Amino acid sequence: MVKEGPTVRALDVVSDAETKGLLESGFPARLHFRIELWSAGRVFDAMRSSVEWDLFIYYDGLGKKYRVVRVEGDGESVTSAGQFGSFEEMIKEVERPLRVPLRAAKQKNRQYYIGVLDVESLSLTDLDEVERWLRGELQPAVRGDGNPGTALGRGIRRVFVRLLGAERRNLQARSRTFVVP
Repeated sequence: MVKEGPTVRALDVVSDAETKGLLESGFPARLHFRIELWSAGRVFDAMRSSVEWDLFIYYDGLGKKYRVVRVEGDGESVTSAGQFGSFEEMIKEVERPLRVPLRAAKQKNRQYYIGVLDVESLSLTDLDEVERWLRGELQPAVRGDGNPGTALGRGIRRVFVRLLGAERRNLQARSRTFVVP
C-alpha cells in the first residue's frame, strides 16, 4: 500500500461576500466532500473505495463567532474544528489542506482519484435537524410516525432559501492517472 492518500483543499468555495452575507443572516453552509479511488480498466473503470465527510459552517450572532463542525461518515464522528472571531480566520480553517485516508493499492492497473464537493446553504431549521439526527432524535420521523406536514414545511423553506440567492454548487476534480509499483 502507498503510505499516504491524496491531499484535499476547498479553495474559494465559501470565501465570497455573498456566502458571508448568508452566514451572517442565519443561513449555515454545508460542504459535503466525497473522494473516490478508481482503477482504470481497458473498457470500464471501477471504483475501488471512497471516503465522505461534511463541514458545517454557521455564524453565532450572539457570540459573534463563526463555527465549523466536521461530521465523518454517517455521523459516526462529530468534531468541532473550532470557533473563529473573523470570517477570514474561518476561511483559513475551511481551506486548510487535509490528507484523506484513502490509499492506492500496489497493483499494475492505472488508478486515479476523483474529488466531489457539494456546497449548499441551509436554513437554521435544516441545521437543527442535522444536529437532532446526529443525536438520534429523529427516529419517529424515519419510522413514519412524524408529522408529514413538516416535510412540506422543509420543502417550502428550501425554496425560500434558494429564492434569497442561496445556491447549491457541485464541484469535481480528477487526479492524473498513476500506477503504484
